[in-house]
Amino acid sequence: SNFTDVDALAAEPVVAVRFTRSPSDVERADLVVLPGTRATVEDLAALRADGLDVALARRAARGAPVLGVCGGYQMLGGRIEDDVESRSGVTQGLGLLPVETPFGAAKLLRRRAAVAPWLGGAPAAGFEIRHGRVTRTGGDALLETETGDEGCRHGAVIGTSWHGLLEGDDVRRALLGWAAAAAGRRWLPGDTPFAVV
Repeated sequence: SNFTDVDALAAEPVVAVRFTRSPSDVERADLVVLPGTRATVEDLAALRADGLDVALARRAARGAPVLGVCGGYQMLGGRIEDDVESRSGVTQGLGLLPVETPFGAAKLLRRRAAVAPWLGGAPAAGFEIRHGRVTRTGGDALLETETGDEGCRHGAVIGTSWHGLLEGDDVRRALLGWAAAAAGRRWLPGDTPFAVV
């Protein structure tokens, strides 16, 4: 439901954004983004019904980049315990990131700031609006904040709870450079700030 999570990608020159439910599109993309959702468990079931779980697993196995944002991040993990939104109890995620997500009754709402050391120290910012409380059980942190870390990196699969992360010009361009390198492509970033697009 949070398609605006990828708006900033489309603002970059030579970056084409396609919304798809096609497994073949997912397998051949340079970067796949699972955006946020208000129905994590239900959307995970729909993703599986479309065969996208298999396509994502194949991508991860060959080191092709995948980014999950908020609910998309939760889907990429292992155990999801949801007695709040779907009231479905325990559901197994895709198992592509070493994270677990119990849902809390209170919705977490806050703005955050960090840096991405693995992307050359690019500054990053975003906001959280979620019931899921993601815990990293392995992998590496995606971002470093003043009070700890955020998100997860495991191979070419990455995830964050922060919406709006890609609106930051430095972190978006560094992430796209990483995705282009993984795909063996040459990529030149634009120079127009997303805030003025």
